[in-house]
Amino acid sequence: MIPWIKTIVFFVVLFLAMGTGSYSRAENNAPGLLEQSKKVLAGSKADSVQWIEEKTGQYLPLELEFVDEQGKRVRLGDIIDRPTIFLPIYFYCPNICSKNLANLAIALGNLSFKPEKEYRVIALSFNAAENAADAARAKKNYLKIVGDDFPSDAWRFLTGSPQAIIAAMDAVGFRFKKIDDQTFIHPAALMTIAKDGKIIRYVYGSFLAGDIDMGLADAASGRPSLSVKRLLAFCFNYDPDSNKYVFQRVKTGVMLFFGIVLIFVFIYFKRKRP
Repeated sequence: MIPWIKTIVFFVVLFLAMGTGSYSRAENNAPGLLEQSKKVLAGSKADSVQWIEEKTGQYLPLELEFVDEQGKRVRLGDIIDRPTIFLPIYFYCPNICSKNLANLAIALGNLSFKPEKEYRVIALSFNAAENAADAARAKKNYLKIVGDDFPSDAWRFLTGSPQAIIAAMDAVGFRFKKIDDQTFIHPAALMTIAKDGKIIRYVYGSFLAGDIDMGLADAASGRPSLSVKRLLAFCFNYDPDSNKYVFQRVKTGVMLFFGIVLIFVFIYFKRKRP
């Protein structure tokens, strides 16, 4: 396939992966969630001390049990047996969670470490209402972005009970606040974990491959280190009544653009035909 065509296809898949699922539940939220979210942030000190308490050198409880995307119960200790990227997330988040998952997926395709052999990845939902089917749907979407060469078992998507979720989030100092039954305010960050469960490094920002590489290198040595890009972004929800139309226009525009590109490709090859 021509390189520029492959590039277009990649970005269309990325857009669809970010849009699928994460918006479908959000559009049913009651109006005013944006205002509620802003009030929560305004009523607290919206800084790293309040929302993320870095616990480098401490340990993630490896005896905690969750459910993977196949519906199987797994212990964290069964997965974290080598350097591990740990991302607190929820799969039907209507805001930056989809972007963070996509950024991580892109970064995974550019790391210097070999997946499965040298590191693993965990995306853990802190929304106890989500289940294995939600995790499987998310995994299918984001593995498309990483690429076909990435081992499926190297990235696990987990859900769990409220008790297990709270224990894991407390262990890494990650705080979130429920706005309604399906939406949360939470910071955007991932952690690298050593094979013994020791918390090594916090990564903020856009999850660049170089930043994650440093975190994995430190996790391989078991040496806790300073945070990368200490700029804390927040995920809080929008009012779907005011954003639904905008989202649909963006999606329609992307699909229209893709259709026009396909027409030009068709004309191009038709003219080259003898």
